[in-house]
Amino acid sequence: MKEERNDYTEDDNIVELVDDEGNTFRFEHLMTFEYKDNWYIALTELKEAAEETEDEDDAEEVAIYRIEGDEENETLVQLEDDELDEAFAEFCAQYEDFEDADEAAALEPDEE
Repeated sequence: MKEERNDYTEDDNIVELVDDEGNTFRFEHLMTFEYKDNWYIALTELKEAAEETEDEDDAEEVAIYRIEGDEENETLVQLEDDELDEAFAEFCAQYEDFEDADEAAALEPDEE
């Protein structure tokens, strides 16, 4: 998903991403973190109640984007595989510091 616009409502911790086709997706902001002189944002998609009951066994998915631009004009950039792997590993390490270790471990991808 390519992101053109970021509407962040600080009160409810919700980020709305709009793709190239004008579709809006709602995410919960998990954390923003710095890694290798770049800033990243970690989000998890909000699901409707009906979707949640269908996917109860699925682990929570995390989307990570690199933040570019200044505070007045931020853009979220989709990451390539190598950068995504590194940023996700850093997210997991930092997330464990902020949240319960069991919850962070559930976000780790399966080893193949």
